[in-house]
Amino acid sequence: MRVLTLLAAMGSVLAQDTSPEKLIEAGHWKRARAVVERRLHDVPDDPNATFLLSQIRAAFGDRTSPAALAEKAVRLDGRVARFHRQLAECQGLLAQHANIFQQIGLARRFRKELDTALELEPRDVQALRDLLEFYLLAPGIAGGDVKKADAVAQQIAGIDSCEGDLAKARVAEFRKDGKESEARLRRAVETCPTLYKAQIALAEFLAAGHHDEKAAEIAAKAAIAIEPGRIQAYTILAGIYAGRQDPASLEALLLSAAAAVPDDAAPYYRAAERTLSDQGDAAKAERYLRTYVSQEPEGNEPAAAEAHWRLGLAFRAQGKEAQAAREWRVAVQLDPESPAGRELKRTRHSENTSNTTGSGGEN
Repeated sequence: MRVLTLLAAMGSVLAQDTSPEKLIEAGHWKRARAVVERRLHDVPDDPNATFLLSQIRAAFGDRTSPAALAEKAVRLDGRVARFHRQLAECQGLLAQHANIFQQIGLARRFRKELDTALELEPRDVQALRDLLEFYLLAPGIAGGDVKKADAVAQQIAGIDSCEGDLAKARVAEFRKDGKESEARLRRAVETCPTLYKAQIALAEFLAAGHHDEKAAEIAAKAAIAIEPGRIQAYTILAGIYAGRQDPASLEALLLSAAAAVPDDAAPYYRAAERTLSDQGDAAKAERYLRTYVSQEPEGNEPAAAEAHWRLGLAFRAQGKEAQAAREWRVAVQLDPESPAGRELKRTRHSENTSNTTGSGGEN
């Protein structure tokens, strides 16, 4: 009987670990998408699956369907706070590509849905973080107010001290107070040493601008020890090792990441990005980017268009202009707004100038 109870408990844990919510939390958007799409195939009007698909589509850069899916989830069950929170977040995504007049209307809709979410669940930390970001990023005419962001951060701290420190670090970062931001991040790690997101937030802060990459490395390794099946820590380390020009550590890290998270090649992208920005070995950057584009990018990771643009840069750095142009054409096909379009224009202008000069010389 005790054995059956233990097996049932183990089965419950495994089911939780593979739930779409847990997969999304761990950054496994492709895996979550497969589960959610199967669920919606069986039950098209499942409100929670509809909500999750809205999140997933947004993570993959879809600008249109997430809002419609969130609206549907709210219609199916308007009593669930997270559905309204997701609908608010969709308004924020739409605002990123809207003009100033549209942004004001979207900001009002954002607040309406977020206020509803917080009425339904006042202790929803994610909704409060969304509200904090609104106060930081929205223009004053739409309700932006840094002092109100401070108040929300304090409210979060009253619910969860570690989340509160992370929120206060974000406000300090917005104010360009690096000392205060670092202090809050370190406090979050000290208070909750097994909180993956705290270790990652500290590692990213320390790695940014090469502030303290040794300390960032320690924090990223601590994150891997907590959850080896998540990609963010490997990605941070890939950037550090590429910048340090430590090929042995970088190659070992990339192999470890591929074994732990085989469906997310983000560390290869980060290694290539850092290599190119430091004007390092362009052939290695090319290899890393080829690996990255060999599979569909994970949600909330650089899109394929961005990777093909950088792959073109790697080719150009090696003097391979034809291969570079080919990659830039792919990038523009995937995303007409890609900076690869500018590279193609420069290439054509250079070719036309060269041809004109050559013709003049012959005359």
